[in-house]
Amino acid sequence: MARETFSVFCPTCNVQVEARSIARGHGGFASAADDPFDSEVETEYHGDAYSIAMCPSCASPFLLKQARYTLLGDNETFTKEELIYPRVVALALSGVPDSVRRAYEQAQRSFLTSSFDACALMCRRSLEALCTSFNVEGEKLAAKLKTLAARGIIEARLVDWAHGVRLVGNEAAHDTETEVSREDARDALDLTEALLTYVFVLNERFAAFSQRRASRTQ
Repeated sequence: MARETFSVFCPTCNVQVEARSIARGHGGFASAADDPFDSEVETEYHGDAYSIAMCPSCASPFLLKQARYTLLGDNETFTKEELIYPRVVALALSGVPDSVRRAYEQAQRSFLTSSFDACALMCRRSLEALCTSFNVEGEKLAAKLKTLAARGIIEARLVDWAHGVRLVGNEAAHDTETEVSREDARDALDLTEALLTYVFVLNERFAAFSQRRASRTQ
């Protein structure tokens, strides 16, 4: 039987919600057998069903896909469920040092549990780990970021982004009268992801691209 509600994470409300289905559709069944008319074979039929659901708090939409399975004459069974929209896109962590990855993943988990102060702190820690991964020494993060820029590891605009993340992290660490807002935590997380993507993912991809192009010309 089709589901009436789905437990999904709402990125707008930043909580897990029970979204109620408001529309459904499917493309029918297809036989999994070589000969679906062979009476001696208990033929399996598979198909996909789709549901549109809405968050009960903010009315944000969700599109979910369910795999359907049945034997001829039996009731259908739903075997797999997948959230098609909205997609949660995570940073591809290949090539990112473990210390940086751990801090960033903790920032992500903190945001998903609405722990925005902790999210900002872990974003700042991601930057500290980034500096350490390039053997940048010093007591103050601001000075370390300046060294990264001087060495050409990050560019001027990225330095501004990094200082923005640093300042939000400082507020979370030292300003006991102020709570980091959801919006500031979201921005700090996105800017941290952009910095890590630039330094570790895109630089590595460009190096591979350049090497591939060079080998073709040779």
